[in-house]
Amino acid sequence: MEQYDVIIIGAGPAGLKCAEILGGSELKVLLLEKNEIIGPKVCAGGLSALNTLLNLPAECLSFEKQKIILNNSKYDINLVNPVKIISRFDLGQSQLDEVKKFSNIIFKKGVRIEKIHNEFILTDKSEKIYFKKLVGADGSSSITRSFLKLENKIYIGIQYIIPKTHYELVYFLNPKLLKTGYGWIFPHKKFTSAGVYFNPKLISPKKAKSSLDKLLNVYGLDFASAKLEGALVNTLFKGLKFGNIFLAGDAAGLASANTGEGISYAIASGHDIGKYILDKSYKFDKIKEIIKYKKRQEFILKIFDKFPVLFVQTLMFKIFIKLIKQPKFQKFYGV
Repeated sequence: MEQYDVIIIGAGPAGLKCAEILGGSELKVLLLEKNEIIGPKVCAGGLSALNTLLNLPAECLSFEKQKIILNNSKYDINLVNPVKIISRFDLGQSQLDEVKKFSNIIFKKGVRIEKIHNEFILTDKSEKIYFKKLVGADGSSSITRSFLKLENKIYIGIQYIIPKTHYELVYFLNPKLLKTGYGWIFPHKKFTSAGVYFNPKLISPKKAKSSLDKLLNVYGLDFASAKLEGALVNTLFKGLKFGNIFLAGDAAGLASANTGEGISYAIASGHDIGKYILDKSYKFDKIKEIIKYKKRQEFILKIFDKFPVLFVQTLMFKIFIKLIKQPKFQKFYGV
């Protein structure tokens, strides 16, 4: 009978950070990942000022300016804290290299979880594995969250992976096309991510994709040879600890409903869960510090959603742009 002190489901930023924190301890830890390659995910890779709270283990591109296009008007924003753009593959491989240093961490990839019980999991390989503590870091479609019977609040991100580099960090705000969602162009070292983040209760994925195409065509970005992909983003946070089961990252609903940013929250939650497992007196310090920005951003989003009239939302976006130019508001908002 296989038994572990801790089983971590999911080798994304949250699961890998949790494993790293538990590395070198006396605990026997099993890290499971359903995919064969660690790192790649449908994600633009953007990191706001929240990344300053973390020790990111991979190289990033840095942008001190960003362009916001509201309808047809363009605004340049100077940032106190540069936006970082990170490759999810590079981040995952860098984190995995850290985890592999520890002999008490057993890592298995290509393993899917079929069922979860209070004390054991069943895998697609007919394995029954017991645990004392379970960490669900298994994304927005988390089987761990489903086992805990927690509701979700889902947003959607759709992006083109364009096989050429771009030179500007661009956001699109267009309430007629995207309601309170936004479009983006994020440059990477070897490719460009161009996508849209939206509330599926306000616009359909089909309309969101059509809107993205229109915005990119007007901007002049060629996406004819691009790969299209999409993903769900769970934004409903209900906590990290549920008895002997923990939720981290997207599985915990730790992504901003406003911006879609999730990497910083994932790493912070993985760190804190690992620290708590090692020391019950730990107070989840990093996630407490970072989650206040999620609450602020989502409060502002609620205000926008309450006024669906087109000219009102356009006016509010103009006010928001004026505010985001101010260093004090950037600090408050978490950009």
